[in-house]
Amino acid sequence: MLIIPLTGKISWRNPPAVTIAIILINCIVFFFFQSGEKEMFYEANKYYFESELAEIEIPRYIEYAKQKFKDIPDLHEHKELDKKTLVRYHIEMDKDFGFLKRLRNYEIITHEDPVYPKWKRLRNIYEEKLSRVVFISYGFRPAYKSLTTSFTYMFLHGSFGHLLGNMIFLWIVGCVLELGCGRILYTGIYLMGGLLSVGLFWLIYMQSTVPLVGASGAIAGLMGTFTVLFGKKRVNIFYSLGFYFNYVKVPAIILLPIWIGNELYQLFFTEISQVAYVAHIGGLAGGAILGFISLKFPVILDENIFKEDPKDEITPLIEKALQSISKLDMEQGRKLLNEVIEKEPGNLIALNHLYNIEKHTPESVRFHETTKKLLTLLIQSNESPKTAYNIYKEYISLSNRPRLSPQLYLRISTICIETEHFENAKRILAILLKKKSILPGISMTLLKLANGYRQKGMHDNWRKVLQIIGSKYPDSLEARIAKKALKG
Repeated sequence: MLIIPLTGKISWRNPPAVTIAIILINCIVFFFFQSGEKEMFYEANKYYFESELAEIEIPRYIEYAKQKFKDIPDLHEHKELDKKTLVRYHIEMDKDFGFLKRLRNYEIITHEDPVYPKWKRLRNIYEEKLSRVVFISYGFRPAYKSLTTSFTYMFLHGSFGHLLGNMIFLWIVGCVLELGCGRILYTGIYLMGGLLSVGLFWLIYMQSTVPLVGASGAIAGLMGTFTVLFGKKRVNIFYSLGFYFNYVKVPAIILLPIWIGNELYQLFFTEISQVAYVAHIGGLAGGAILGFISLKFPVILDENIFKEDPKDEITPLIEKALQSISKLDMEQGRKLLNEVIEKEPGNLIALNHLYNIEKHTPESVRFHETTKKLLTLLIQSNESPKTAYNIYKEYISLSNRPRLSPQLYLRISTICIETEHFENAKRILAILLKKKSILPGISMTLLKLANGYRQKGMHDNWRKVLQIIGSKYPDSLEARIAKKALKG
């Protein structure tokens, strides 16, 4: 079962630099420092069996296992120590910390043992070869615990797939947490989550000699913190059951018991796996604790990231309005769209739909008022001059007596210039000059029209407009520019 929270508040104005740095460090370690380590591990074990070390140690391990009444499945029946049996005993021996401890303390092969000098020399060479293997030296092995490997293990990975999966989860959860917590706190949560993860792993498997590697414990810590800081806020999650997947919105805190429950189920009810479920549980629980601690100091958190998103009242209203319109219930559709505009005056979608309703009664006051609002908003947004021009043309064709203000006509003339409908701009400006020549911005609009004519090679029109500017507005800056252009 896969459950992934999806959030969308990443901003590249304030990039998640720590998350990116952690991903880069993990990739550099894997592709450069861990490169070829599997071959080194294979060479070390090849040496173990080819150097007679296996023939010296394994018979002694068999005797030790018998004395300790150790049950080694499928091995105690073997009487012949063929190569396959030696390998299997060696695997068991490498996991037996009690035996290895006594072996290194010279209690298994003592100084008085005739084979001691040879064994000591071979053992030193073997361990020196093993020390070159990064996951052996820097992975966390509970039986050989150290503060160093408690940190280094979380930057190592067993395979490319292991690395890729962890980095995807880190990116999804880490980015939004970094933006909300700040880089210093976020870094602390990541590292502390990794430490708490490995701490539980050590408590459960104190005698284990198998290396723990991977960033998943630290990432689980981030996930635990994520659920607490987002709390009751509903977040989108993607979930997959293998044969089925979907999206759903749930309170973030619900994810914590789901994630921990899933890890517990995998731990107790699945076959033997190399996945460190206990480390994941430790990370999730530890991260949740860190999240609760962080909540005690809200001043260090960005509330804009974690606060509840405002309820979307607009989209449902528009959807209901469109449903009413599809059923030809225009009155209800109009009522709902006006409700949207009252809540959000700048909603272009609602205004556009309302315009499409009102244009069926072009002589109504509602049609003129809606058109004014829509044209004003379209011109202010400056996103689609062509759309504004088309609305204007339709309005003019439908209305016998257009009722737009001089200021709006002037702005429409600018839209006509931008969309290269120069003759329409010329007609609008001619009417404005005749009725209201003193209109703020009209001389600038005339200059724009002149420039438009010049760019299209229409020099006669260019000169005429410049002459109008000079005669109508002789004291303006535009008149000085016009006179200079005509002289040039």
